[in-house]
Amino acid sequence: MGWLNLRRLTYFRAIIEAGSLSEAARRLSVPQPALSYHLRELEADFGGPLVIRGRNGVEPTEGGQLLFDHATIILAQVERAEMELAGLRRRGAADPRVMRISALPSLATKLTPHLLKLTAETLPLSGLFVIETVTREAREMLRQHEIDFAIVIADEKVPESQWLAAESLLMCFAAGDGDATAGPITFAEALDAPLMLPAKGRPVRNLVERLAGQVGKKPIVIHEIDGPNPRKQATIAGLGKTFLPWISISEEVEKGLIGYREVVDPPLLRHVALEWREDMDPELAWAMHGLLSTLLTSMLR
Repeated sequence: MGWLNLRRLTYFRAIIEAGSLSEAARRLSVPQPALSYHLRELEADFGGPLVIRGRNGVEPTEGGQLLFDHATIILAQVERAEMELAGLRRRGAADPRVMRISALPSLATKLTPHLLKLTAETLPLSGLFVIETVTREAREMLRQHEIDFAIVIADEKVPESQWLAAESLLMCFAAGDGDATAGPITFAEALDAPLMLPAKGRPVRNLVERLAGQVGKKPIVIHEIDGPNPRKQATIAGLGKTFLPWISISEEVEKGLIGYREVVDPPLLRHVALEWREDMDPELAWAMHGLLSTLLTSMLR
């Protein structure tokens, strides 16, 4: 068997999401020396550093980010398999009215409890399994019939009829590293800041670069970090500024960890949309679309 296993992936994902070994140890209820040991072993097997260590915690290297992305997908699939097998054991015979839906990382945590409650009340389903994954991986899972629905970032591939809701991306910075009371900031002004953005080809990076071209500027990218949670942790650590939706930062703003300014002229606006399997029952697909549209319109801003 290779050098990756579920325990190592779980530990590594927790370290990156927490932004420090001590916080990851607390969340996992695992001694910090044990996490340090497994991280060293991972780096030894990889043949190089997976995280950059600093006084304010850790952030992933390019290899670490790649490992984190795969770990997130693999662990979500394992969790989904466990839930589906447990559900099958409880029900007995397989039930075609059990649906599987992926949600964007920025939405999954807060969306899931509301979605489970509403689908149980309004849709003729026996069960709903929610996993967290990004647009590109979600589309591949749809193609492979591993999921039934996917909440994705809308692009040219998605007809407007399948859009669910719009959300603004805010200019985010560590508390004390910007004037949150200064009011909105123009997009051109925001581009003058040292930015942490996803890798090229990712939806947020595409949006920023497209709008930057419209105002005749280029973003100053100092770190490429995929995923809203790692970027949020790097922002709290004061490693740069980034663009994140309100739903991703509301708790950190309340705790005084992150400041933000609304981006205007033009606003940094994106749409989320719903995609589904080609053989999906149209009536069920549009019922799910209507439910999610109502739910997300009330949650996003």
